[in-house]
Amino acid sequence: MQSPPPEARLVATFEQGLRQAVSEIDGYCWGDVDSITEQKLLLMAIRDHGLEEEEVTIQWYADGDMLPELDNGIENSETLAIRDEEGPYPTVRQIAEYYLAAEDSSETLPTAASTTEVIDAETFGWLREYYERRDGPFRDLYLANIDIHLHLHQCARACDPEASVDDFPGNLVQPLSERTSDMKRELLRFQIFAGFEPYVTEFATVAETVLDECAHRDVPAMGREERSEYHKLLQHLDTFYYNGLWKQITRLVAVHTISGPEAHFERAAKWQRVEETEAKFVETFEKFEETAREYGIDVEIETNRLPEVWINRESVERDEFLDWESSQSLSRDAVSSVPDDDPVHDIVS
Repeated sequence: MQSPPPEARLVATFEQGLRQAVSEIDGYCWGDVDSITEQKLLLMAIRDHGLEEEEVTIQWYADGDMLPELDNGIENSETLAIRDEEGPYPTVRQIAEYYLAAEDSSETLPTAASTTEVIDAETFGWLREYYERRDGPFRDLYLANIDIHLHLHQCARACDPEASVDDFPGNLVQPLSERTSDMKRELLRFQIFAGFEPYVTEFATVAETVLDECAHRDVPAMGREERSEYHKLLQHLDTFYYNGLWKQITRLVAVHTISGPEAHFERAAKWQRVEETEAKFVETFEKFEETAREYGIDVEIETNRLPEVWINRESVERDEFLDWESSQSLSRDAVSSVPDDDPVHDIVS
């Protein structure tokens, strides 16, 4: 029987160590740990143990840095986990003690918080602080994303009859308009995102139409029961953003940033997936269009303005793309030099 790869055993060990630590903290259980928090807690421990270079595959994707091995699901993680103290790698118990020690203080866990402080934190706000403190790629792009995602999430949550918080943001449209403009500026700075700016424009037009209509109908002033009728609309708008736009952008990030033992194969797979960008965006829009129609709101996108992401792909080889470094990006000042007839001129002039 073939032995499991060391990477699977390592990730299983850190996962089991975190699970054990959580179970030993009074008042906490594994159900308190969401998938994003789990990824970030495991990553910080793996890096703190010096295992991220060759032993473990790491890439940046929709919610920042992640472990693809964990995301794909590890079967029999309890069996795979390392428990023998004689080997070169830490054991489940040692990892558990690492997280338990972080209850007193931690400079290495995300945002220098204790294990339980990370678990208790509101996910979006905590993730924004995490991006601010991490020296990761495309930092300002991720910060623009979290603000857009959070704004739409707050609008939907304000209509959720099951939610404990029911306050709308002070302004429905302006925060989204500003941060989608910031996102386009960031995309313009980096060669690997060529062609994505019109997708942001089309999404922003749809989102502004919907939020303008909600403001016109004075949804924020409605009673809780009446307002709850708009929960589906705003939740689906957030889904359109996250699945239709943001995930397509981060497919390119995932290809470029992946490192570790499975890097070559993961890159090859992701490289094929980036070709689906236009189809995925249009597909998720059409699903949202059906929802908007239920509320008497007409939305549309101009598909003729959506280029293939690699519109000049014949001149861009995979190796060239993978060799691209962030130091080759344009400065923020440079993105203001856009021709008058460019579709994104209005947001960078």
